[in-house]
Amino acid sequence: MKNSYKSVSDFGSNNSPATHPLTYCIGSNMNQQFLHGGNPYGGQSKHCQSFMSDYCASGWDGFCEIESKNTDTTLVPSGKGLLDYKTSGDLLIANTANRKYLINIENATEMYEPFDPTVADSPMIRYWVNKASGPQVFEHAVDPSIIDKDPLMDKILENPDVAFGTLTSIYKTMKQKDTLKFLKNTKLGSFYNYHPYFKKMGGV
Repeated sequence: MKNSYKSVSDFGSNNSPATHPLTYCIGSNMNQQFLHGGNPYGGQSKHCQSFMSDYCASGWDGFCEIESKNTDTTLVPSGKGLLDYKTSGDLLIANTANRKYLINIENATEMYEPFDPTVADSPMIRYWVNKASGPQVFEHAVDPSIIDKDPLMDKILENPDVAFGTLTSIYKTMKQKDTLKFLKNTKLGSFYNYHPYFKKMGGV
């Protein structure tokens, strides 16, 4: 039997507004709750975080822009590290950066499941599980020829702490592959040259 579920890339073919994942994930109000009842896949769910990061990684649009300004703090993790999530909007930017610039994950297997298993043509969301006991190692990179026209990177450079882990991964991966030099005349390359952390590593 042919699988009736759709991938995120096929999402546009879903014609029912009531089952559109954006209606689950954007905002949090009474209309949204009425539309979906007690469905657990709200904006704070892992399903929505996974869907929105892939959706926005495939093309930053008005819905992504709206959600990036979400000031809800429910999802803010405790403690601080290289990633500084202050709001749900920050978390969306960080998650989207992690997906958009990802080129490889070591020690992990990509898995899929439907966003909402109660909807026949619900798009698939993806996540990764460890292959072994070691940590997952993410590798990221960007295309120097188009990165200056990338609205997501512009947002990241306005507040680098939000996606500092991804910025570090991009730097290290491209340096290892000897492609970092091609960022020299870009906004991202300028960032690497003036930020103290990356200047210590040689800049671009």
